[in-house]
Amino acid sequence: MNSLTILPITLKNLILKGEYNKAENVLFNEVTKHPSKEVYSIAEDFYNILLSKSDDELIKNNFSKCEIYQGLKDIKNIIEKSKLTKF
Repeated sequence: MNSLTILPITLKNLILKGEYNKAENVLFNEVTKHPSKEVYSIAEDFYNILLSKSDDELIKNNFSKCEIYQGLKDIKNIIEKSKLTKF
């Protein structure tokens, strides 16, 4: 198994534990090491799961919808700056 296989599983596990910020840190670590369309797709899935949460659930776990949109934008910028992939 490679890190792209394990990453979605790790993120979903952390979401189930309510550790949204930790999951986001793992995601950013991975995108920094391996910027790619595949990681961007995983990021989209991650943030879509968080978008399905209520505002109360997000706040309870120290997160917000604003952070979701900003996180996805930041990941896209990291990938674009890597010059490996253009969207």
